[in-house]
Amino acid sequence: MTDTTGFQPEDRIRLDWIVIGVVVVLCAGIFLYLLAGRQYALRDSASGFDGLEYWLNNQSHTAQSFTGGWPLDRSSVGLLIQPIYDTNPGSDRDVAQTKEDLLLQTDEFDQDVAVIREKAQSVPSLIILPKWRSGMRLTGFGHPFLIAPRADVQALLHQLAGMDVGQVFHAHTPFSEYALTSDPDESLLARIYAAQVFEGRGCVPILGRPGAMVLGLCPLPSEGEQDQVYVLSDPDLLNNHGLSLGDNAWIAAQLLPDIAGEGRIVIDYSDQNWLTESEQVIERERTWEDLKRLFQPPFLILWIGSGILLILAIWRGGIRNGPVHDPQPMLGTGKRTANRVRARLMRLTDQDGALLTDFIDTRLRAHATATFGTAHKIAGRPEVAYLNFVRARHPDLAQQLEELIDTIRALPAHLSAADAIPYVDQFELILEQLADDA
Repeated sequence: MTDTTGFQPEDRIRLDWIVIGVVVVLCAGIFLYLLAGRQYALRDSASGFDGLEYWLNNQSHTAQSFTGGWPLDRSSVGLLIQPIYDTNPGSDRDVAQTKEDLLLQTDEFDQDVAVIREKAQSVPSLIILPKWRSGMRLTGFGHPFLIAPRADVQALLHQLAGMDVGQVFHAHTPFSEYALTSDPDESLLARIYAAQVFEGRGCVPILGRPGAMVLGLCPLPSEGEQDQVYVLSDPDLLNNHGLSLGDNAWIAAQLLPDIAGEGRIVIDYSDQNWLTESEQVIERERTWEDLKRLFQPPFLILWIGSGILLILAIWRGGIRNGPVHDPQPMLGTGKRTANRVRARLMRLTDQDGALLTDFIDTRLRAHATATFGTAHKIAGRPEVAYLNFVRARHPDLAQQLEELIDTIRALPAHLSAADAIPYVDQFELILEQLADDA
């Protein structure tokens, strides 16, 4: 006999959903990590200047990195250091198609000469010319093959300081040393690998000499408050790669604070001019750019994480079927469970005959309850009151039902399912006829 009262499968945590959830979370974590890491990869690399910031602060000087996003009070800036990572400012950077193209890229991100010059006109500035291709940052090795084209760097210098400043060229010796001319009493020597120098005509040499200058104070041809700008032709004097060579770190600790005076030293990586007057900072009106910054790093990471969590919640809630399981036990749950256990045991021991007797008792009790109500008390066997009720209304069907009940009760306990099913069909057919005639 088919077990209509068997166990219902319990709710189980599906392993495939756990695996999918773990994979989604891992992919989201990797994506967020890469998204956040791109902002700091350049600054932390060999060609970045985070080491300079840490070193100056360690020497009790005020220095900070700035990537844009909020106004800078220019009256508080003593020296604005502008590293240039674009050999062709004003033109869009080409997207690398191969690994070789990526290593040989000369532009890390797009910058604009007009913006660089505008900043230099506003506050004392140190402009650092580019020297290395992207391969320097990606590999961490300084090889002559990875040096940016001299003609591009020279063209950039001419756009900033004018054509009269002269040419850019590289030293022929692997390592070159240059004395700090501002303090002849101290023998501080800058040591630079494959030094990139410029002639510096019209410039005051700070590091190096006329005709082979590494750092000089050059005239700024554009009109503005500042008519001079410091030009550093080789970034290896101050970047993370070069601070460990020679006396480079001590030159930075002595020279840069002298230039900055009482103001802050700001290493500006931004591609826009955020310098403002103090009054402008107070009276500045809100724009859509302010709201846009809420969706930029590091807030962008929070938005993406919240979006992924919302999608997972909607997705998981959408595939759930059925109502929420009520953990509180319902009335009759224990009795039903006991009946299911008993039926299961009887099925496993091939006692379909005994199970059939329990089945008709349960069905008759259910029909008696439906007929007389739950408050009605049935004395003796359950079919007595119900059969009396049926006999008064349908004598023929009542006689068939009584004969069938007696036959089922007389069946042996060990009965096959195939032999028990016909009795169940006859019993259910009579009950259906009684229900239709009611």
